[in-house]
Amino acid sequence: METKAPYTNLMKPQNHQGETSDATELRRVDWQVAETFTKFLYPFVFTHRLKSSVEACGNDFSQALLSDPELSGVFVEDPFDASELENMLPYVKQYLSLATNQRRFRMNLACLSAGAFYAFLAESEKSSSFRISQIVLYVFFNGVACLALEIRPTSENGLAPSVEDVERVNARLASLIHGAPFHMVTYKPSDIEPVGEPQGWSIALLCQKHSRITLKLLIDDLLKSFFSESSLFRITPMVDRFLPVYGAMLLRPDRLAGMDVLDERFYEFAQHHLTILRKTFTPNDISHFSQIHLEDATHHYLPYHNVIHTQSLDGGFVLAYDNGLDHFAKRPARAMESFRTSYFLMMLIPFHQRLSILRYAMGASLAGLSPRRGEDLRTLREAIYDFTSRCYFSQASVSEERDHIYRRWQDEFHVVPMYNELKEEVHDIDNYLAGLDRERENMLKDLSLRRDSRNMHLFGLITMIFLPVTILVEAIPAIPILHRWINFAVHPVRALLIVAAMVAFIVVLLALLFRNLRQSRKTLGL
Repeated sequence: METKAPYTNLMKPQNHQGETSDATELRRVDWQVAETFTKFLYPFVFTHRLKSSVEACGNDFSQALLSDPELSGVFVEDPFDASELENMLPYVKQYLSLATNQRRFRMNLACLSAGAFYAFLAESEKSSSFRISQIVLYVFFNGVACLALEIRPTSENGLAPSVEDVERVNARLASLIHGAPFHMVTYKPSDIEPVGEPQGWSIALLCQKHSRITLKLLIDDLLKSFFSESSLFRITPMVDRFLPVYGAMLLRPDRLAGMDVLDERFYEFAQHHLTILRKTFTPNDISHFSQIHLEDATHHYLPYHNVIHTQSLDGGFVLAYDNGLDHFAKRPARAMESFRTSYFLMMLIPFHQRLSILRYAMGASLAGLSPRRGEDLRTLREAIYDFTSRCYFSQASVSEERDHIYRRWQDEFHVVPMYNELKEEVHDIDNYLAGLDRERENMLKDLSLRRDSRNMHLFGLITMIFLPVTILVEAIPAIPILHRWINFAVHPVRALLIVAAMVAFIVVLLALLFRNLRQSRKTLGL
């Protein structure tokens, strides 16, 4: 990899006053786009309609996706390979490799219509075309998912697009509400695509059905099975207006020049085009997306003299130029593949962490309104502990550069302060549940004491009733006069009356006893 250049050389380009016009001309460099891509992200969370809103159900969602008759042939599971996870720490590799943690589904080529070219409708200025090169769905164990649509701008003559083409395409696709409609202009299946007309669901057939579509329509049509009332899953989108983005652009100079000249011209180019991820066009066609400037080091990172990473809450973009090394020179360049895979994962993991924390915050608010609040909060607490042990990483890579980018994305997405707030919330939940346990324990103790008191009271009353009877029965054989009075053989009528009086006395006492018990139960609240 290339050698790092001093940061100050980029931030303070040298002033070349006194140069001749020929020298100035030699220093002029125009940049051509060698390769570029932009990923538009659609994040959402899902819950199972038959389960608690805070229960994890990633595997259930994946199984529903694979068993859905409309989507089972659209998405194919695509585990990470070793090259994508290179230089990652072992526990991060394990997290991304295990299907119980995360599963990745890639749209197959027949449904993707990778050979199709699209253009926008009703544009007064020169139109730019693009391809949808990849659609990937990431499903995480805790009910968080992200649909990534990768776009590759093209030009009308089939050559590399200009920077303006890339800006125009990104600006017209980023908005969910005001995204420009587009239509399919040509469809040339590649050698690896199935021969013949597309079968089943495909983007090409969707375009033919609607004549023009937007990214929102495409996303809604893809996930329509999970928006229906009959679906077991409830989807909550985590974006309303604009899709987060991640992209990269590799530039090549149109002439040979010294490294200091290239760095200078690259810096000037970056100053004008770091807003390449603009959300929309202003009336005077000035870009207006996450206004990032090189002077603001919070939102950009320059690990090498020919690479700039821009980072914001709306997404990020990587600008690089070919400095002659193999990593940048070949086509497709290995650097661009690294940006698409390893560097994208350095952004995706913190993005997933942010969405997970938001999901748990939503779960806490729902649990507070649930009639089973204590049970739901206990489930939520276990889910947060599970999230912490599985995928809350303070470091992600053994590479200093990639790990620094990972931590910068965590800072950009406010993951650490959000996680600290989540831990405080867990602490509050623990205190609340401990209070519930103490309250339940005190209630059980009080209930036990009341029952013991009632049983003692009942035992005393029974003793009061049967003690005279027991004494009388024991005294009859011992006292001759009582024995003569209660003798059925000598005085049957008298004996019967005495026994009946005794039974009536016991019945009256029992009635009084039961009446007293009912009153005591009301008094004790039992």
